Amino acid sequence: MVALTGGLFISLAVFALARDSGRFYQREARLANATVSGLIGFERLRADLGRAGFLASPNAVRDPRLCGSPTMNWPTSLRNLASIQLSAPTATYAALTANGRTPPVVTLAGSYTLSDVFGGKIVHPDGANTATFFLSTQEGAGALRRLGNTAMPDAATMATAFPQGRALRIVQNGKQYYAPIISTTGAPQPTVTFDANPNQVQWRSSVCGLSDIVGSGASTATINIVNFIQYAVRAPQTPTAITAYKNLFDNSAQAPGEAGRTELTRVELDLAGNVLDGSEEIVAEYAVDLNLQVIADTSLGGDPKLSLLSPGDPQFTTFTGPVFQSANTPHRIRAVRVRLGVRSRDADRKTGIPSTAKQGLFRFDIGSGTAETFARVRTFQADVALHNQADITWP
Repeated sequence: MVALTGGLFISLAVFALARDSGRFYQREARLANATVSGLIGFERLRADLGRAGFLASPNAVRDPRLCGSPTMNWPTSLRNLASIQLSAPTATYAALTANGRTPPVVTLAGSYTLSDVFGGKIVHPDGANTATFFLSTQEGAGALRRLGNTAMPDAATMATAFPQGRALRIVQNGKQYYAPIISTTGAPQPTVTFDANPNQVQWRSSVCGLSDIVGSGASTATINIVNFIQYAVRAPQTPTAITAYKNLFDNSAQAPGEAGRTELTRVELDLAGNVLDGSEEIVAEYAVDLNLQVIADTSLGGDPKLSLLSPGDPQFTTFTGPVFQSANTPHRIRAVRVRLGVRSRDADRKTGIPSTAKQGLFRFDIGSGTAETFARVRTFQADVALHNQADITWP
């Protein structure tokens, strides 16, 4: 009897130990998954930040290389073209608000889908509303042949590389021009047709302007695509993304905190500033914190003066706000300090750890309504240099 009783107690102890060990393993596995997911998403965000301003103007309003100046006739995204901008989120989430977080929306501009520029000649019939860029097909047209995998790109490849409605940057004689893409054609003579509206694209003036003199070198130029990329902490918003990730959310719908979960999403914007359906991706699941500080040249002349500015600093919006009809100077940002926080799927702590807005979160209250309502948070941080505007000195 004594042996049976002793064996029973030992069995109970072993069962309790096995149960707690299993629970501990599951919790640590969830946190490890959050860490890996967050790290992958953070690396994607960091790479895109480092490419901001690539083959595009870091501030179209102040850029002396731009022929003309943006007006209300320009598409929304083009007249506000800047390498990096921050804005307030348009949607609010109860869980983020309860934890004192309002992650900004980060909009980046640059050539993100292609890394090449393409040479050719411009043809613009007098009085026409469009102009056509005939890409060079000579033996030295390496960029075009790379696009077509050693051959001239076909119509489908050209349409993918230069999608209708995206922005085209044209560089001729040291001056830049921006225009919406109208259409493309493929081999044997690839072309890109763009909007030649004189309210946006200046033509043949005494100061500057695109030249299309047929039969001379004056019409030669280079072109490249310009993309507008946006990161935000939110739920998927486009129909295609909602359908694509439906199974992901359906399989975890009953878990506490799922109704208010947020992700780090990446989308591409059209020239009107709207999200392009089919471009939305979840970069990091269960994202709960996103913060950017900027390292900017705050000197008014003379030797550069680098200052680290946080969202609460009075000068912060001067370097991160919209540029159209404003005095903002995002082109003077030299680097950004970015922070991303992702939480574990399930709560496993009873108490939180206080943190300020300048710190990363340590624990996140998912509002489970149970004693264990706090999920652990993993935070990633890095300083990212903006190499594409490191040498810009204009005011």
